[in-house]
Amino acid sequence: MNAPKLKSQPLYFQVILIGGFIFISFMLLALGRSIYRDLFQIGKYVQTSVLAIEDQKEVLAEKPSELAYAQSPHFQEKIAKELLGKKLPGEEVIVISNEAQNFEDLFPSKKKTDDSLALLTTQQRWLRYLFGI
Repeated sequence: MNAPKLKSQPLYFQVILIGGFIFISFMLLALGRSIYRDLFQIGKYVQTSVLAIEDQKEVLAEKPSELAYAQSPHFQEKIAKELLGKKLPGEEVIVISNEAQNFEDLFPSKKKTDDSLALLTTQQRWLRYLFGI
């Protein structure tokens, strides 16, 4: 018996077939890389989200103690004094600043004729200011 003869395919059909396989291979490679990259980024996102949740848990754990302190009378008195300028009955307010002060402002009745204040220590100046000693 005679073996059937295979028809040779035209050259352009073979080129199109090989080109199609190469194109599909590149598309599958790009798809695989895209999926891998997305999964890797999702893993990083999950890790950062877990760390953020742990940080928020620590912050929330501190909130009850902060709330208890904010509701305490000591804190309310402190805020009223610092922010609102309030004071308790019989209390006198003394403001101490770090800026250099003019002693004529501290003692308006006394003229600065001598430098006796410059020779005093800080404690002696406070005693003189508070008690007139």
